[in-house]
Amino acid sequence: MRSTLSVLDDQLAEFLTDALIAFDIPQACVVTRSEMGGDPAEPTIITTPHSCEGWVDTYQASERIDDSVLVSDRKVFVVASTLSITPTTSDTVTIGGATFSIISIQRDPAGAAWVLQARV
Repeated sequence: MRSTLSVLDDQLAEFLTDALIAFDIPQACVVTRSEMGGDPAEPTIITTPHSCEGWVDTYQASERIDDSVLVSDRKVFVVASTLSITPTTSDTVTIGGATFSIISIQRDPAGAAWVLQARV
């Protein structure tokens, strides 16, 4: 069986990633994952930083139609190919000297970036 290709397949994501990097848009960021580890009787929290590249944007007024997106929330775009994990809402993201909780996660249509709703 032959699969069909879409313009939104990996080639577009790769093209967009290359273009973003060529224009020096992404900056260094870190997605940090905290997990319980060690002895179950005395567990410890193990934090693992995952370096990646991304940029911060603000939400437009039209995107804040209800209380789920606060005025202070930021959109953090993480170049998907630079992140070795799939982000979760229990992770944090640090970019531009600020650390944010991840409230929600989406993938852009091309698959080039994770779009994180981030809150201080």
